[in-house]
Amino acid sequence: MAGVLRRWRTPLLGGIAVWLLSFPLLTSHPAPITIGSAAQPVQRAASEAAHRGLLRQEVREEQALAATQVLAAAAASPMPLVAAPMATAVQPVAPPPPQPPPPVARANTIVIPRLGLNQPVGWYSDCLGRAPVPRWGAWRWSCAGAHNIYVMAHNPGVFTPILGLRAGDIVLYGDPSGRVHTYRVSSTTIVSNTQMWPLGATPSSSLTLQTCWTWDGSRDFIVRAVEI
Repeated sequence: MAGVLRRWRTPLLGGIAVWLLSFPLLTSHPAPITIGSAAQPVQRAASEAAHRGLLRQEVREEQALAATQVLAAAAASPMPLVAAPMATAVQPVAPPPPQPPPPVARANTIVIPRLGLNQPVGWYSDCLGRAPVPRWGAWRWSCAGAHNIYVMAHNPGVFTPILGLRAGDIVLYGDPSGRVHTYRVSSTTIVSNTQMWPLGATPSSSLTLQTCWTWDGSRDFIVRAVEI
């Protein structure tokens, strides 16, 4: 009997030791893992990721809409093109040429400033008009009516420019004493050389200018001006 105990003592003690070491594992009961409890964190993570994706998509859509509105506004009201400034060399400005002094009327002189005419005036004393008027120069007829200074000259000739006179133009006349009279043109007309009324008296101080209208002298161009 003693021999049998000695033979099985060692295996028996080893079995008891193994049982004692495994006793905590046999008595511990870990909490059961359920499928639902393990899936909840995964579902929350997936839901949060989807929410964040929707937010990002909404932000991109809002940005795209804003960009579209900006482009549409720019197309509706195009900005003016501004040319780039170009460097230009500064050119020196030449001073204006000196202006000639205005014509001055002296004794026995007729001046028309707008036409630039400044012409000495001689005397024509043939009251019957039989003596020819000299080809060049202007001549005052001494036999004209009262208050009427009558000056005549040829066209073509020194009085060709008076064909451009019009109502309102100024004419200056220096009489034999050197006094300057200022006249304003009131009318122009064409008459037959047989009409004598231009030579007649006038109710106020007047100046009458005569020149040829036709080559044969059958018609005359008459300018009537009133002293101002």
